[in-house]
Amino acid sequence: MHERDSEAGERWFHYGAAHPHSTMEIGGVVLVSGPAPSTDELHALIDIVRAAHPPLRDRARTPGAHARGPTVPADHLEEFALPVDGGEAALHAAIERVCGRPLADVTWGTTLLHGHREDEFALLLRAHHGLLDGMSLVGIMLAALGEPSLRRHRAPPKSAPVWTPRRVRALLRGVADLARPADAVTLGPAGVRAPTGPPRRRWAHTPLARMKAIARASGTSLNDVYLAALAGALRPLLPDDATGIVQAMVPLDTRRSDTSEAVGNFHRGVRVALPCRMSTAAERLAATHLATANIRTGRYDPDADTLFDTLPTRWHGRAVARSLHPRRTTLVSTHVPGPARPLELLGHGIHTLLPLMFLPPGHHLSVCLAEYAGTAHLAVVADPSLPAVDQLPARWLAELDALEQTSRDAASTVAPEAVHAPTPNAPEQTATP
Repeated sequence: MHERDSEAGERWFHYGAAHPHSTMEIGGVVLVSGPAPSTDELHALIDIVRAAHPPLRDRARTPGAHARGPTVPADHLEEFALPVDGGEAALHAAIERVCGRPLADVTWGTTLLHGHREDEFALLLRAHHGLLDGMSLVGIMLAALGEPSLRRHRAPPKSAPVWTPRRVRALLRGVADLARPADAVTLGPAGVRAPTGPPRRRWAHTPLARMKAIARASGTSLNDVYLAALAGALRPLLPDDATGIVQAMVPLDTRRSDTSEAVGNFHRGVRVALPCRMSTAAERLAATHLATANIRTGRYDPDADTLFDTLPTRWHGRAVARSLHPRRTTLVSTHVPGPARPLELLGHGIHTLLPLMFLPPGHHLSVCLAEYAGTAHLAVVADPSLPAVDQLPARWLAELDALEQTSRDAASTVAPEAVHAPTPNAPEQTATP
């Protein structure tokens, strides 16, 4: 019987094989202060990664087939010297070029980028989503850095399911979800089908404490703040005649006690309707909090994956394709927590982590939020046909500004009432929401 991580991974391998012109790669780029490492040093790091998870030692294979044999460290490493003092522009252009060439003989790889800035280098790590999910990728990175929080264990085999009425209802909900009307808004120009070219990537960052403060003040979550700001940033991109729903597919980590230390794929997609058409940032945050209730209530539902548990593994890719069809899902929006403190690579400080996200076939946009050392890094990957994608990260930051202002306004309205008691015989005042 397949292990849980293998089954979840196979669906992404099948999905990717059915769409050979799209890549299913996720990853990140760490920017490091210091001289570029030697090839031997990087090979040693790669050996540590390969030891962390057995499938990382295998060559790429056809979905459903057996592994094609082991790799060696050199198979997972490439190096590019960038234009001297080319700065951020040269680095971002190189990242675009590397991500535009999908991995071939291996399912994960590293790329050393250097020369763009004095005394700084970048190391790009990417992997097929069928091999790892975002949390596992963080674990693999921690393994390479010698951090103690490595997830070394694979999941135990699944036990045979017990068909309770609750489980039957979960199966029926899964089938109904795949059969639901195709009512999602499609981003991009009318009549233009993605992909129209290699995806474009843009990034932005903001203090993580800022987003947490907004969440505390509003009684919501960090994820709510992230998605509500995204809803506002997307408003200018909606077609004038759009009548459907902006459906975000949000991957939900499904690790439990017996899989909390496992490497592989432990997630499922949950749809969240983004309230892009609401006029104020405060309204969008409140509506987002309501829309994410299914995430909070279903996180530990043991029957949530009944549909995929029931379907033969060879059909998983088709189910993913139907669920992610651009008329059912507008975009994928993921959030990956990361290390809370700065880390070092070969004795040199990592000051930035840029997340890398894939763009599902037919989609115009995917978004990822990653946390590192007190900073939230937003990554946008978009089809070239999507208008004004360069402004999307700045619009997201502007939405956070609006949410902050809303929090300050609410605090200034409530504060006087906490100090002054109502005048006797006068009606008690109420705070403005």
